[in-house]
Amino acid sequence: MSEQDETLEIFFSETEDLLKASEESLLALESTPESASDIERLFRSVHTLKSGAAMVGFMGISDFAHLLENLLERLRAGKLALTNSLITFLLGSIDFIRSMVDRVSQGESEVDPEVLNERKDQVKRYLGIDGISSSEEGAEPPVKQAPKKSAQKFSFYKIDLKFGKQLFYSGQDPLLILLGLSELGEFVQVDPDLSELPDFENISMYDLYISWQVIIRTRRSREDLEDVFMFVKDDNDIRIEDVTKRYREGVDVELADKKLGEVLLEKTSITDEELTDALKKQKMLGEILVEDGKIQRKDLQKAVALQEESRTVYRKTTIRVDVEKIDNLVNLGEEMGIGLAKLQTLFEKYTSPGQMEMTEEMENLLKVNQEFQERVTRVRMFPLEGTFRRFQRMARDLALKQNKQINVILTGLDTELDKEVIEHCTDPLKHLVRNCIDHGIETPEEREAKGKPPTGIIEFKAYQRAGRIFVEIRDDGRGIDSAAIRRKAIERGWIEPDQVLSEDDLLDFLFKPGFSTTSEVTELSGRGVGMNVVKTKLDQIGGTIDIHTEKDRGTTFILCLPLISALMEVLRVMVQGASYLVPLQSVVSTEKFDNELVKSFGARERVYPFRGDYLPLVDITKILDIGMPSANGDTSALVFVNTDRKTFGIAVDEVLDPQQVIVKTLETNYRNVKGIAGATILGDGSVSLVLDLLGLEEIFFKHSFEGDEDYESEQKGKSG
Repeated sequence: MSEQDETLEIFFSETEDLLKASEESLLALESTPESASDIERLFRSVHTLKSGAAMVGFMGISDFAHLLENLLERLRAGKLALTNSLITFLLGSIDFIRSMVDRVSQGESEVDPEVLNERKDQVKRYLGIDGISSSEEGAEPPVKQAPKKSAQKFSFYKIDLKFGKQLFYSGQDPLLILLGLSELGEFVQVDPDLSELPDFENISMYDLYISWQVIIRTRRSREDLEDVFMFVKDDNDIRIEDVTKRYREGVDVELADKKLGEVLLEKTSITDEELTDALKKQKMLGEILVEDGKIQRKDLQKAVALQEESRTVYRKTTIRVDVEKIDNLVNLGEEMGIGLAKLQTLFEKYTSPGQMEMTEEMENLLKVNQEFQERVTRVRMFPLEGTFRRFQRMARDLALKQNKQINVILTGLDTELDKEVIEHCTDPLKHLVRNCIDHGIETPEEREAKGKPPTGIIEFKAYQRAGRIFVEIRDDGRGIDSAAIRRKAIERGWIEPDQVLSEDDLLDFLFKPGFSTTSEVTELSGRGVGMNVVKTKLDQIGGTIDIHTEKDRGTTFILCLPLISALMEVLRVMVQGASYLVPLQSVVSTEKFDNELVKSFGARERVYPFRGDYLPLVDITKILDIGMPSANGDTSALVFVNTDRKTFGIAVDEVLDPQQVIVKTLETNYRNVKGIAGATILGDGSVSLVLDLLGLEEIFFKHSFEGDEDYESEQKGKSG
């Protein structure tokens, strides 16, 4: 990759972060418009984006961001009221910048000049009118009368130019910058700082070692001076100070009150180190106070220690790493683990001097490798905050188009999900949010007529349970009309008019292609039109969706998402000579199997007593159709698991030790298998399947006990 390509890649990556930060700040300001920190964060994001775009030559983006920055400066200074219409306009402006960035990232031109000028004019209208309302957005700015000419006084500015050592690499020339500055006024003083200049033998022609301090006399404004440093002030230390009060008749009167050392530092080539060495020859303040008996030496030492501690600043740094590189590290760690486990097995087979020491070291290596795998795997995990924030903006815009009022609640923002899963669930979330706005949330008038507050609620919630991630999208709107679904299903010929179906069965029709209960076509998908897309996308990654709805109380969509590649604590079990892994966090207990305690229902199903209740027993060979069903005699142990919805037992032949493994999805190299969450390679080189307990639950309870009246009557008397 060339240096230019690498620079562009960094620009595009950082710009996406800045645009997201700007959007989040605007959404936060909608609920807390008085938040100065959000306004400051928004201003800084746009300011940095402007400079970055100019640095890589995208002047259209830079010019528009510069205008937007001026608008935000007025907002920051309290000269412009923050209204909902202004927030909407600013969000649209951020989208416009994003569209320009997307175009240039694909090798196209930034934007049509006419479109850009039109957008600039919109910003200028806001700059021309304070407190503009939404009805005034199309108004032309008032014509300003030319100010009367007057004798404008000179101002004096002190400018410290401490450029970075790598300035030349960005294509900038400090002498040209000084030349541009000189055109705005008269240099009263120019002091170069040569203290960083190395010996001739160590000088690099590509590095900059000189900094400057300039005093300029000018009639131009501070903003005009700042524009000279537009492309360098973010990455370099540029400080501009108005020192007009210091100058009388062109003379710096402040020198009269300064200490000699300060004057020497400013006006001569003396360095801080040389001045400090000279001052050390005098007695320090603390020493004088100790000698005079004013303070104790231990108090002096304590004060100095506190001062030094407070001056220590730790800066957290981050780097950007390509996902493919992380995947390679994950695979490498897994291969190392397999190799170490094989070596451990070989050491156990052969006896030799020092075997105990070698075994101990091997166990230490396995622990280190396990920690390595865990740390690398966690790098792939990202909090859902960014995803939720994106759909918060989407929900806001869609509600605005339909004249609806919503309040978005975000819960579980720190819940982490594998990057690949996040990418796969983006489309399902998009369709669900659209349906919540279009068909769930009512208009303010409808809500008030129902006794509801005019503002509806949409909640995004994420949490982890049973080794999987759950994402809920909830609205407090109309709910889903089951009767309307039934009428549509009869109309399509899918069911008979007298056929009796449960509510869950009726809701399943929503996932059929083309199904919709509404006759009105809108720009948003209806509840059922986009639901087929949701189901299809989730099936591709082994996810599921449940719907809970209540008329005029709202609807909750619950997405159950798998772990594509994640570190998991598991319990290893053996069934008919095959190895299976059970997510450890769902395991309630393990018990020795007693065939005398089994109670059968019909010819197929069995239950087993557990803590005062009878729980179903699951035979995974039968459920997954991967072998002959286990006979009672083959089962020596039971593993009881809880999915937060059901508790049941799994019949196994042997229970082995818990362990930590990296789980890989089957879909990548095979296909999605219901009831299997993924697979891993064990230390002996064999492949072991990780059980998906929720999938097993769905298969077992939906099909095995369906219509079993004996079991249903038995369960009515049980609490579990």
